[in-house]
Order: sequence, then structure tokens, then C-alpha cells
Amino acid sequence: MPAPRAFSFQRVAFLVQHTLRVEFRQGHALIGLLLFALSSVYAAFQSVGDDAGAESWNALIWIVLIFTAFNAMARPHADDRPENRQYLTHIVRPLEWMLARTLYHWALMTVLAALVFAAFSLFLGTDHLVGGRGWWLFAGLELAGWALASCLTLLAAIAALAGAGFGLTAVMGLPLIVPIVLVATRFGNDLLSGLSGEETVENLLFLGALAGGITAFGLVLFPYLWRD
Repeated sequence: MPAPRAFSFQRVAFLVQHTLRVEFRQGHALIGLLLFALSSVYAAFQSVGDDAGAESWNALIWIVLIFTAFNAMARPHADDRPENRQYLTHIVRPLEWMLARTLYHWALMTVLAALVFAAFSLFLGTDHLVGGRGWWLFAGLELAGWALASCLTLLAAIAALAGAGFGLTAVMGLPLIVPIVLVATRFGNDLLSGLSGEETVENLLFLGALAGGITAFGLVLFPYLWRD
């Protein structure tokens, strides 16, 4: 049975809903992600206390977000099994599958980034984020989380096709996330050094452009790898 020709958002929505149902049935995996994020923040708090300097505060929150993203994307999905993928090639288009996986990981990173920010605010305080700069940093965390999700989703999909697992994702991912890390940490440093969000908004826009560009690249590239 050949794969459907016409792109369908209904199939994308179904794939997202299917992934969510599987994840909630295996609730221990999601709880493990939340506990990993919280324990990482608590470890940072134990290391520097609640009076961390601006540079330490900024560095720690991005480190926690990056490792949380890698931990979230490293988990295997049922659709990554060769027999499942072989079946999916006949019922969905590769663009639909990739878009659904990206949207799911975007939603997951939205929750995890919000959790990391809330935990940092609780344990390490927000003394460096007065004057509304906390909302700007929160927006930066969300955009950086989306960019990381887009990049690591593509790499995890390639690794699954190659049968290499998380090792290949980590090897390819670490160099590719460097631009995201550089822009994100620069944005955070500007905010915590006293600049307003409007004065460093170009870094926020750059993060958004990275998230959108990586997503577009993955959606264009992945269909060529799907059937190989």
C-alpha cells in the first residue's frame, strides 16, 4: 500500500495525540524527565547557594536546560523500531511524521523550560532579573528550548534510521548546538548585567530564527532519508 500523496494536518494531529497517549501510559518516563530537571536545579543550588552571582546564575540555568533537552530527546520512541517505521512508510508521509515529532518535542521543551525557570527562581532567586527582565529571560529559555528540540529531534531521527541510538545523537548534537548556546548565553548575560530586553532583543530574534531555520531544514531534509 503506497503512502498517501496529499499532506494532511489531521494525520499530523493524530501522530501527536498517539505519541502523547503512549507517553502518558508510560508515565514514569515523563516523571523521570521532570525529576531530572528539578534535581539538576537543586544540585546547582547546593553548589552555589541562593546568592549566586549574575554570571554563575546565567551559566547554570543554560547548562541545566541543555542537559535537560539532551535527556528528553535521548529517549527511544516506539516509532523508532524498524518494523514500526516500515509500517509508517505506508500510511503517513515523512513530512507528517517529522512535523508531528517536532511539535511534540516543542511542547515537551516548553514545559521543561518553564519548570527549569520556575525552579531556578525558587531556589536561586531572581535578584538579577528586576524590572521585567525575568519575562525576557523566560522568553529566551522557551525559544532556546524550541531550537534545541528542533535540532535534537532531527539528529535523533537520523540516529534512529542509522540504528546508532543516542550515541550518534550526542556526537552530532554537541557541535551543532554551539550557535544556540552562544546566542542564548549572550542574551542571558546582557539581561543579567543590567540591559533591558529591548536593548538585547536582537539575540532573542536570532534564537527564534535559529529555531525556525533548523525546523525548516529538518522538514526538507528528512523525507530524503526516510526511505533509504
